[in-house]
Amino acid sequence: MKRTLAPSFFLTATLLLSPLASVCRAQTTPFLSDEEIRMLSNEISGDRAFEHIRWLSHWHRDSGMEGFFKARDYVMQAAREAGVDEVRFVDQPLQGPNYTAREAELWMTEPVELKLADIGEQAVYLADMSRDADVTAELVDIGDGTEDALKGLDVKGKIVLTSGPPQRAVDNAVARRGAVGVVTYQTSENKSPLDYPDQIAWSRINAEPPAGTKGTFAFVLPPRKGDTLRRILHTEGVQDFFATGKPARGGRVVLHAKVDTDMGAAPGKTGFVEAVIRGTRPGWQQIVLTAHLQEEKSSANDDGSGCANLLELARTFSKLIKEGKMKRPARDLRFWWTDEIFSEYQLFREHPEEIKKILANVHQDMTGANLAMGSRVQHLIFAPHSRTSYLDAIFESVGTFLVNTNNGFLAASRQGGLPRPFTRPLYSTRGTRQGYNARFVPHFGSSDHLVFLEGAVGIPAVALINWDDPYIHSSDDDLYQIDQTQLRRNNFLIGSLAYFLSKADEHDIPLLIAETYAQGARRLANDQRVAMEILAAENHKGDGGWKQASIIVEQGVLRELRALDSIRVFEPGDYQGHQVEDMKRVFAANFGAMSELKRFYIALYDGNPPQPAPLTDAERAASKKIPANVASLDTYLTNRGKVGASASGQLHGLMRTEVFNFVDGSRSYYDIYKAVYAESAAAGSWYYGTVTLEDVVRLLDAGVAAGALRLK
Repeated sequence: MKRTLAPSFFLTATLLLSPLASVCRAQTTPFLSDEEIRMLSNEISGDRAFEHIRWLSHWHRDSGMEGFFKARDYVMQAAREAGVDEVRFVDQPLQGPNYTAREAELWMTEPVELKLADIGEQAVYLADMSRDADVTAELVDIGDGTEDALKGLDVKGKIVLTSGPPQRAVDNAVARRGAVGVVTYQTSENKSPLDYPDQIAWSRINAEPPAGTKGTFAFVLPPRKGDTLRRILHTEGVQDFFATGKPARGGRVVLHAKVDTDMGAAPGKTGFVEAVIRGTRPGWQQIVLTAHLQEEKSSANDDGSGCANLLELARTFSKLIKEGKMKRPARDLRFWWTDEIFSEYQLFREHPEEIKKILANVHQDMTGANLAMGSRVQHLIFAPHSRTSYLDAIFESVGTFLVNTNNGFLAASRQGGLPRPFTRPLYSTRGTRQGYNARFVPHFGSSDHLVFLEGAVGIPAVALINWDDPYIHSSDDDLYQIDQTQLRRNNFLIGSLAYFLSKADEHDIPLLIAETYAQGARRLANDQRVAMEILAAENHKGDGGWKQASIIVEQGVLRELRALDSIRVFEPGDYQGHQVEDMKRVFAANFGAMSELKRFYIALYDGNPPQPAPLTDAERAASKKIPANVASLDTYLTNRGKVGASASGQLHGLMRTEVFNFVDGSRSYYDIYKAVYAESAAAGSWYYGTVTLEDVVRLLDAGVAAGALRLK
């Protein structure tokens, strides 16, 4: 087959796919005037936010712990001191018991006396939900704690040492073989112990002990300590293993564990702090800003940074309104310091009417990272394709402005008198003068914003999370790796979104249309690229890859039409304009016919036009099944939780969620498959895995069987 393409096609494709526009434009953003940029940047402080993190990092504050409630009290007081009048704590039931560790020490008594762990020094030395103990016992190495590793070992009455997860050792060694406790040196987030030999992982065991046992404890040691214990057990030689000044013979280790904890009855108590700056139209299209309060000690970045930035943003808006520099917004600004993800789900389950009050959510998680430490990048996370909206366009515009003004560009900094190294930087008094190492990424969940994006909830949301993070969920997530400058920059981004959204009205519709249309065209250019790669691939059978390629472009167009349609929330009830509908028609006319893709196919395949392949039997069957969510949100979420992970086959976890998010009572199984397949293909299999019709059908059928979905 010929693969010679006409020069005119290359010109069109080059213009369509060119990245130059997004790189070279925004030294400003149309969503903020220069005066508004200065107003916000002059007031938002990374140094003030850092002081809040300094306080929050005192407490081990997982859900329902005493430290969680101390952090709650601090946030409520700080919010009131920031000038917010309406501050409350929303009580919610905790699924498990309230738990707090009072005292826990682990000592080696043989072959030499040495304190190995003390929660007075670092709370994560003890796995959460450990039970009381005062026991002296010999130590036995059980490797990774699997059944194979335990074969032939006598662990009854002994403490076991494992490199694996503590719960595995509880199940296999304590519950089944009579061990009395666990010591693990597993790393956090599957990090290499060679890279972080002195880092203590935050861990937990089940609150409910295995049947027939009274519960146990698990200490968590850094890999260097844990591996040294292992080496002592496996040598008969005399060494000063821990550099205590007393050489001793190896081969036997005896430990003494003393643990004192408070364990309440389930269910316990948790909740979230809410502070509200009321707008001139209270209760109408509210903006919800979120961060989560619960985490381990010290959790300075995850998510002390987001919590601190919310307090600073509440202070900023309150002060600007009081001083008359900022008009009181039309929409309420609601600040939520949550028990991550659980709080939002619980609120919407109990009060589904709250959903209709909310216009959008903007979320901060891990927004204080010193980006020069590790390989950390600030991820600016778009909504999933099921909830693409005007919000993504605002987010990209302000975020691009922030990136372009806080990073160096050769042409700008080497020519005529412009400031170096950055053109309009945001720094903090005690922060670094580094660049803003940030990038926009396709949707990622795993934090509070995912609840708003649920298909059954349907609220647009975007989020900030830095990744990869070598300090998350460990003793290293502490103040030393926080950068006040990045706190300020990220809070400027979130504050700008909240500020614009709080006052946007019908006069902003043309701007929202223009930016959403332009962003959609760029996204669709990527869809075209992916589709063209499919067509250009060798060894396609039948239709030359046309069916899969055309699905990607077709679904891209539908996504962008939904994004444009989302702007209608800014139309008042008596609105007479028709710009949104007109622009949807223009977009469909420009992109809907897939003319570019057809021309590419014709040029690629000897001038022959594509011949759409008929539906397969499986596709035809899937197109006849139309699922809808069950009426009650609480019932839907409860029953969806019964759908096992195996029901989704090889689907990536986020694509599994998207399958449910696309259920709307009008899309068929086949429509949902096409939407999720296109989303996965647009990002790439390395990011979202692969999506098959078989896996989508299996998952939806499981949702119906569980009572989360019904077939229309």
